[in-house]
Amino acid sequence: MSGEPMVKIEGLWVWRRGNLALQDVSLEIGRGTFVGLMGPNGGGKTTLLKVIAGLIRPDKGKVSVVGPTRRTVGYVPQEQAVDPQFPVTPEDVVEMGLYGSLGLVPRIGARERSLVRRALDHVGMGEHAGRRFGELSGGQKQRIFIARAIVGEPRLLLLDEPTTGVDARARDSFYRLLSQLRSDLGLTVILASHDLEVVPTQVDEIVCINRMVFVHAPPEKIGESDALSRAYGCELEFMAHGTYPHRVIRRHDEPARPEVEPDA
Repeated sequence: MSGEPMVKIEGLWVWRRGNLALQDVSLEIGRGTFVGLMGPNGGGKTTLLKVIAGLIRPDKGKVSVVGPTRRTVGYVPQEQAVDPQFPVTPEDVVEMGLYGSLGLVPRIGARERSLVRRALDHVGMGEHAGRRFGELSGGQKQRIFIARAIVGEPRLLLLDEPTTGVDARARDSFYRLLSQLRSDLGLTVILASHDLEVVPTQVDEIVCINRMVFVHAPPEKIGESDALSRAYGCELEFMAHGTYPHRVIRRHDEPARPEVEPDA
């Protein structure tokens, strides 16, 4: 945690369809911090992002985000609502990010068009503004969705499994883009992912959650406890070797093997 809090969560409980999704979650996330939200599938990562974004009301507890949520938070969900076959352009998709602040009958004027062009330029997609959205690659579409999230000039960016379905090259490009956006726009970023091999090399802090928060610490401190094993419900060891951390998981009835350095 660094600097003044951007997000403060106190005693958060959420039930979804009769099931407990989040249990007594308390967190503070500092302004300007890049946080990796990690944990097993079904562990509550998406629910927590939606609570922070104001899309789910908690059953108990308090969530505070600095500034009005509608203008402060940009959200990139895992499941996108744009049909790739629908005849829209990237510019049209980014405009959708302004609708919530424009009333029941959105009117796109000169100011809004300027915001859309600026957002497209920020993600390196300005030259593709007039193309058909369905023609773009997976990595390009993800950039458009990020542009849609930042077009309203938020201070907090939430991303849910943003690199799912993209190749390694597009993934690396995505993280370079996030780094640039943080610098240019002064963003606080919370990124939900299950990618233990890559995310810890990119973020300032890791929050590991499986209904409850098991650990909230810088990546280099994660290996000092058994929090990941408890969160994932299996034997798991996190080790950092230089730039690239990796994980080792083995069954309880499987004999331990000597540790081997990467690329040995």
